[in-house]
Amino acid sequence: MMRKKKQKKELDSAIRRSRKLLVSGQHEANFDFLRAAVEKFPADPEIRLLYATVLLEYGPEQVAAEAAKAAELGRDEPRILVSAAGLMFNRGEVAKAKTWLARANELAPADFILGPSLMNLNGLVAASDGEYELAEERLRSALESEPDNGPFAIDLARHLVSRKRKKEALEVIDQALMRTDQRENLTRYRAEIAQ
Repeated sequence: MMRKKKQKKELDSAIRRSRKLLVSGQHEANFDFLRAAVEKFPADPEIRLLYATVLLEYGPEQVAAEAAKAAELGRDEPRILVSAAGLMFNRGEVAKAKTWLARANELAPADFILGPSLMNLNGLVAASDGEYELAEERLRSALESEPDNGPFAIDLARHLVSRKRKKEALEVIDQALMRTDQRENLTRYRAEIAQ
């Protein structure tokens, strides 16, 4: 019993440290730290998910496998499933992302903290399935829930551009630029649309 408590405390400490390194932009230190943490806590979905995230920069070819491990270990945790599905979708693994999103949709409570992210991913999946109106509805809903979320604005704008609605896409980006401090990607994407 005492050993389990100590291990749980060490795990919680490792997760906090990794998140702190991630937020502070210390990606290389986080990568080194998480490689060891995954060996020490191989059955923890959160550690696996953090590792998959840092692998985007240091081992992109391993992201899908690590996200799959996180999702399998966290198959009853909608937060893990949504995050893993996002990683998989962005790696082009749409079928796997759909499976995990379906499970997350079943498990997520009404006040789910990642509800907007889940809605946004559902919109991206709908678009990939050719359900364009449903996709737009979900992407808009996600952005309305978090109007300062730059990536959501970009996702909606990309969808609108793909539907030959460039003017509306620019309006979405301009609105997001007024609401967020994270302007770099929005500004870059706005310039792409405007060309």
